[in-house]
Amino acid sequence: MAGSNVRAQYVDAAPSSPQEETLAAAYFYTCGILSWMNHTPQIKKAIQFAARKHHGHLRISSSADEPLPYVTHLFSVALLVAEDGASDDVVTAALLHDTLEDTDTTREEIVSAFNEQVASLVEEVSEDKKLEWKERKEEYLVGMERSSDEALLIALADKVDNVESRIEEYEKEGDAFLARWKRSNEEYLWFYDEALRIAQSRLPNHSLTKRYAEACARQCAMLSES
Repeated sequence: MAGSNVRAQYVDAAPSSPQEETLAAAYFYTCGILSWMNHTPQIKKAIQFAARKHHGHLRISSSADEPLPYVTHLFSVALLVAEDGASDDVVTAALLHDTLEDTDTTREEIVSAFNEQVASLVEEVSEDKKLEWKERKEEYLVGMERSSDEALLIALADKVDNVESRIEEYEKEGDAFLARWKRSNEEYLWFYDEALRIAQSRLPNHSLTKRYAEACARQCAMLSES
């Protein structure tokens, strides 16, 4: 009942600011996600942890006219691994997968709030933002080749959502969308193709590998026409 009351408040009163609008979007997105994954105390805590840590962050792939809270990406990644039957620790790590590299969160904080397994998984899929783009991507790819299967699944889900989101936004905005990105199309394609090579080598028959391959093919076709 409490959840339905909150939902009713959002339905009955239109958001009065961009901040309220993004919060409302995140709320409704979360409602849909929770219908697909186990809403255990740990998952609930992870959702709250991620929402606090990424408060005010927006998806770079979303337009200025229709900004998306960054947590929508985290929920999508968590949903993809949850659909695969992942454990609570893996789903939790999926929700937290960008906290170490994009927020002030520490490894010790994740261990304290959750456990060593969650912290290790988040660490495995994190990039070192102190490095230059190409160097850190190369290091990340090496990590994908050596990571645990659970961490690879999170990394793969992350790539699926990133590439599919890029395609969706490009279909809306065209070349104006590509202009917002800091790197060239060739650099992005190199990175995503290398990630696909690793996924196909390690998890060739996994449904997420096949979905990622399809998304990469669509992205390549899309960019070749731009």
